[in-house]
Amino acid sequence: MTVNNKKLTIGFFTDTYRPQINGVATLLPILERVLRERGHEVYVFAPAYETRRAHLERERIFRFPAFPFWYHKESRVTIPYHREARRVFQQLDVVHSHTPFTMGMLGIRVARRYDIPHLHTYHTLFTEYLHYLPRYLRPSPEFVKRVSRAFCNRCDGVTVPTTPMKEELLSYGIRVPIWVLLFGMDMDAFSGPPKRDVRAELGLSPQEKLLLCAGRLSREKNVSFVLRAFRRVLAHRRDVRLVIVGDGPARAELEQEAQALELGDRVIFTGYRPWDALVDYYKTADLFVYGSKTETQGIVFTEAQAAGLPVVAVGEMGALEAVQDGVTGILTPEDEDAFAQAVLKLLQDEALYSKMSRAAREISERNSVQRSAERLLEIYDELITLRVERKESGNKEREKIAHG
Repeated sequence: MTVNNKKLTIGFFTDTYRPQINGVATLLPILERVLRERGHEVYVFAPAYETRRAHLERERIFRFPAFPFWYHKESRVTIPYHREARRVFQQLDVVHSHTPFTMGMLGIRVARRYDIPHLHTYHTLFTEYLHYLPRYLRPSPEFVKRVSRAFCNRCDGVTVPTTPMKEELLSYGIRVPIWVLLFGMDMDAFSGPPKRDVRAELGLSPQEKLLLCAGRLSREKNVSFVLRAFRRVLAHRRDVRLVIVGDGPARAELEQEAQALELGDRVIFTGYRPWDALVDYYKTADLFVYGSKTETQGIVFTEAQAAGLPVVAVGEMGALEAVQDGVTGILTPEDEDAFAQAVLKLLQDEALYSKMSRAAREISERNSVQRSAERLLEIYDELITLRVERKESGNKEREKIAHG
């Protein structure tokens, strides 16, 4: 039974899904569609957001009852019971979990009960998100690593977006196979001109340079660093605007910081934008700038480069592989001067800018979600083949024992 000659039935188990806005929730619908276009069935088991009640959103998306997580209202605590979904579990060929919480644990139970291979994608560096919990409930990083190890070692395999993340998980003591698989973008969405006039919406003149920073506005995204570095950019040239697309718990604090830094109308906070609108922001911008040091993959890097945007980012974790330093962008230490100088260099050197823009687009084409999906199907195939071989080996051993 292989991917090449059998249509697979795949189950995505996740505690985050649209309408929540984050990298995982953005990626999963795209990946579903691409796998379905290749003839495979994909079922999604995800939390409900508008009501606690379980329901079937459409034929293959099962919404489980859920309620907001007290300390992070955008997230959901899912109740792992759905009568209609239970009828589908035994049809699955592969369980693919995308979070290690309630739905990930449900994925483990389903895989064990029906003897189905289970692949987990480790999307998030959880040790960097502990500050969302109050101190009296906050586990230590070592405890989080132990829990991650216990979860992943109960799966048949794990994918991570970058080699640094693989090394991180290996340091936890994870023994199952770990594949590095970076999920790219659907390049069709990034072709053609913008559908809306972003500059007119923002009140920017055609001559102004637009620096774009997009993502969740939270402490771990290090947007404060980008603001401080941008102030140094403005010290050299005033025809630059920083547009920050996104929202989150740190937004009010960041807006206050922008005022304290006397950045005035040079910084624009737009709040959340629908994904199709965000694509137009990428297409309109001149540079993508990002300060996060905790990205596993950094979907925003992938999106920016798919639009042909060179990137200036802090060179840690996922940025080290998502951005090719000197090829598709410039990676700097967490140093405001170095970051500002990298931005100024790309704004001033048109030849270098054009070269990086072309490289970003070309590399994005090679790493598109369509190609990522092909590799994912190969991993499914490996896990299914191993499961079949184990069964056959076990049957032979039992026959041998039975016949003395």
